[in-house]
Amino acid sequence: MLALSQSPFSLFEHLDRQLHQAERTPVAEIRENDARYQLAVELPGIPKDAIDIKASENGVMLSAERPEAELGDDRVVSEFRYGTWRRSFYFGKRIDPNQLQAELRDGVLHITAAKVDSVKAVSIKVGS
Repeated sequence: MLALSQSPFSLFEHLDRQLHQAERTPVAEIRENDARYQLAVELPGIPKDAIDIKASENGVMLSAERPEAELGDDRVVSEFRYGTWRRSFYFGKRIDPNQLQAELRDGVLHITAAKVDSVKAVSIKVGS
């Protein structure tokens, strides 16, 4: 629980930080069939080597960083979102991280995860 004793505006400052984090979090879509889950995450402008994927039998955790471009003092407006973000996706059935496939196409990360009975956690590299 957030304590309001420090400042009467601390609740608003906390909400602003939460909203700022949510604005940087990419949107996603998950599809499922009998054999696999298919996860698509929008990541425009993020190179594949800046994406970290951790997988376990329950799902995947994605993280990446979009560093702020150094454009000098001529920038008047910037609506780009910079910084580091993390997002976890949990699936209803177990997956095999060893069979996970990840591909970045046209700014969208596509992950395919095969369903299985039991497995161990691994790290995955993004292919082109």
